[in-house]
Amino acid sequence: MFWSFTDNFSQQIVNFIVGIALARILLPDEFGILGIISVFIAVSNTFINSGLSDALINKKDTSDKDYSTVFWANVLLGIFIYLLLFVSAPYISIFFKQDTLTLLIRITAISIIIVSFSSIQRTLLTKEINFKTITVVSTISVIISGIVALYMAFKGYGILSLVVRMVLGQFITLLLFWILNNWRPKFIFDFKSFKELYKYGANLFMSRLMNSLYDNLYYFVIGKYFSPANLGYYSRADTFKNLASSNIINTVQRVSFSTLSAKTDDIEQMKLFKKFLSGTFFITSFFMTLLFVCSNEIILILIGVKWADSIPYLKILSISGLFIPLYAVNINFLAVKNRTKLYFKIELITKLFAIPIIFIGISFGINTMLIGIIIVSFLSYLTSVYFVQKLFNYSYKSQFSLILKGSILILFSLILTYCSTFFEIKILYSLFIMNTTLILIVYLIGLLLLFPDLVIELKKLKK
Repeated sequence: MFWSFTDNFSQQIVNFIVGIALARILLPDEFGILGIISVFIAVSNTFINSGLSDALINKKDTSDKDYSTVFWANVLLGIFIYLLLFVSAPYISIFFKQDTLTLLIRITAISIIIVSFSSIQRTLLTKEINFKTITVVSTISVIISGIVALYMAFKGYGILSLVVRMVLGQFITLLLFWILNNWRPKFIFDFKSFKELYKYGANLFMSRLMNSLYDNLYYFVIGKYFSPANLGYYSRADTFKNLASSNIINTVQRVSFSTLSAKTDDIEQMKLFKKFLSGTFFITSFFMTLLFVCSNEIILILIGVKWADSIPYLKILSISGLFIPLYAVNINFLAVKNRTKLYFKIELITKLFAIPIIFIGISFGINTMLIGIIIVSFLSYLTSVYFVQKLFNYSYKSQFSLILKGSILILFSLILTYCSTFFEIKILYSLFIMNTTLILIVYLIGLLLLFPDLVIELKKLKK
């Protein structure tokens, strides 16, 4: 758990620091254009896995034949997707009315092929729960690519520095994975193995594809119907939110999937699942409260006044971020229990919630759409709770007690930080430090009084 969290956090924090530096150099419009490109790259990368990596992790008697089969499937798919994007790039450029997109997409899409060559190495390390190596590789890649991007930005390369950063980061990751991992593919493609693995992974793939489409849908809509600057403001706010939210989701999903899959006893699985759920919400509520309260200071201190329009976006997105990790833990448990069809069904239902929100946003503006995202995230969480309690006799009361405990901590944090406004502190740094300290005190007391099970687990880790 520690190394998985460190992997995600180290990547996020380095990307965060580099992103701050780049945001001070580049314009919101340039980040908006990158946001459009990221939509196509993120969705394309979902195809590379296709759920087969999860199938390899879940399978108990995995053979070298299985790994080689998935490797070549990924590589062939990566090349095909790159060629598809290469041909489609001019039409994408016309659709978004951005002439520079054609070349930028063709360059960035190279990262898709690179990812296809490194996916099995990552899968092997994940199956072995060797997150330490993954952490080292990821950290080195984001640092080097970040330094190169900053150099290019200072030299006036503009958005090209952002594009090179994406491609270079994936290339360094590939290089290090192949150096540090002894596994090499054999020229084997077993259709029987592929069919068996795909049967497990197909529903996970469809679910993650929908998830990727959903996550990038707002980028797509804002990029099409609003200005690149609006997308830039949204992408910066989303980056701040994801520093906490996505890091938590990725960590918990990877560790819980590997750890819970290794357990054979249903009772032990359920106990461990409850611990993951409790820890996830405690950490999530702390960071989302911090973002909501300190959004003004965070934006102005870190990236400057030119990004001030991101402040209301960040406040709204921090509320939606409360429920997304809980939803992820619930449906991840379904994947562990081999309920991949239900996993897909839930993903389909919850993503359909976004359709009316999109139309409302186009009609009434971006802030209205962001408020709708809060509603969608909460309804998605409720849907996941319904199916988990229905199948595994885990009552609503158990999950909603977590929400109640978190709400108490959030409420006390808001009251205390509101009271701090009477001091009329004008210095942003001082206000940020004071509010952060107050929130931290509330959550430390809350940890002892409301989450004693987490205190016990922390003591075990210390030992």
